[in-house]
Amino acid sequence: MKDSGQEIDEANLRLNLWLTQGLVLAVAAGSSLFFLGWERTVRLFTAPDGSGLALALLVALGIILASVAMDRYLPSSWQDDGNVNETVFGNMSPFMTLLVCISVGVGEEWLFRGVVQSWVGNLWTSIIFTLIHVRYLKKPLLFISVFVTSLLLGMLYEREGTLWPSIIAHILIDLVLAYYLQFTLNRRKGKKQ
Repeated sequence: MKDSGQEIDEANLRLNLWLTQGLVLAVAAGSSLFFLGWERTVRLFTAPDGSGLALALLVALGIILASVAMDRYLPSSWQDDGNVNETVFGNMSPFMTLLVCISVGVGEEWLFRGVVQSWVGNLWTSIIFTLIHVRYLKKPLLFISVFVTSLLLGMLYEREGTLWPSIIAHILIDLVLAYYLQFTLNRRKGKKQ
């Protein structure tokens, strides 16, 4: 059985994650309808063409490969987020991991690309997006990684004119990296036993 302190931390982190993502989705929907109106909001979700989807996959693959390479070849102290990701995703089921990643991808892209980027542009949106990831502010590598990822997702949105490519890329990045983290943690547990 787990240490009860860890269970509480895990439960609280997951609850906060769901509450935060619910809030992000609500703010995204409300601000999109208020500032952009119904027609522009609907246009944000226009179906992308094949090249937009291919570019989303390419962007996601590049970010995933860079993240895995950083994990494997750079000191772990450079990437330590206080074990937040390990606590949140470590024991999460694959299905729940998928739901979290979909929620995060849709909510954050709708709010930051669809609404914020429409007003302040990609650079400022990426700065704001990076700053809200507070736990990364004292970790230069993580800070730069989030900023570059945000810039790339913003460029994807600007190029395609629809949120779907950036949403798909965001979901894929989060999902594959969450599964990679779970795989890595399970492999470590197996070696310890």
